[in-house]
Amino acid sequence: MDARIDLDLNDVALFVRVVQARSFTAAARERGVPGSTVSRRIARLESVLGIRLLERTTRSLRLTDAGRAYFEHAERAVDDVWQGTDHVRELRKEPRGRVRILAPIVLGAAVANVVYACLAKHPGVSIDLELDERRVDLLAEGYDLAILAGKVVDSTDFVARELWRSSRKLLFASPRYLEARGTPRRLEDLARHDCIATRATDGFATWTLTRGRRKQRITLAPRFYVNEFSAAHRAVLAGVGIAMLPEVRCAEDVAAKRLVRVLDGYEGESGGVHLLYRAHRSLTAAVRACIDHFLEELPATDPARVAHKGRA
Repeated sequence: MDARIDLDLNDVALFVRVVQARSFTAAARERGVPGSTVSRRIARLESVLGIRLLERTTRSLRLTDAGRAYFEHAERAVDDVWQGTDHVRELRKEPRGRVRILAPIVLGAAVANVVYACLAKHPGVSIDLELDERRVDLLAEGYDLAILAGKVVDSTDFVARELWRSSRKLLFASPRYLEARGTPRRLEDLARHDCIATRATDGFATWTLTRGRRKQRITLAPRFYVNEFSAAHRAVLAGVGIAMLPEVRCAEDVAAKRLVRVLDGYEGESGGVHLLYRAHRSLTAAVRACIDHFLEELPATDPARVAHKGRA
């Protein structure tokens, strides 16, 4: 017979508590039952599993090797159940309180539209929305949620959920600029052109571009550096130089011949739009409400297109 059929999850939870308390007596006192009942239920669990979990003497309690391995899994499972219970209970509460959210400037219009709807949906919630291009320590600076564009570094402190896959990034210039400076034919030609970068360190920017399966990295000294796409976009339209920009942002300008794609075949690294929130259970009802709202609403929004339409 499959042991899973006879497994009583209450016995598993009791086993976890006995180990945590390091005492049958303490666990029995917490549950308000006789010590003999605790002993009998642990014995029943061992019988179902077909292996000894605990070695007990009059003065000590020790896990067997099998018991130690089982406890590691059982403790996580019991904790997950309690987290789920807490989450369901929180859902019954009216979300109230202040939530701090960080988002990049370029996504400001898209994020703000979703925030407006969230405030209307949850009258007890207040939101501090900060638009900034900095990569910050979210825990240290007290943010509850962050909307980030681009790659997200793995962390045990936060959960990252992809909201939107960003459009590919391509190289663009204005016809006026190309007429004056010529059109680059090879990637190496960019070193002789005025380039506009949205990320730079110590006066240098690194662009990673792919062509087919080949990936190339080029380091250049940008003529103009600005830390957000809308300003870089305007600079390209003004003929300042060549920039790597999201394709969707430039689609209308290309159709109207205000911009031209250069170095066809080369594409910049694509990223995504992610929602980050803390990876533990001390989330307030207000924060959970915002998480659920953003996960539901932002995937249906093209942040790059919203930002593009809102720039005028």
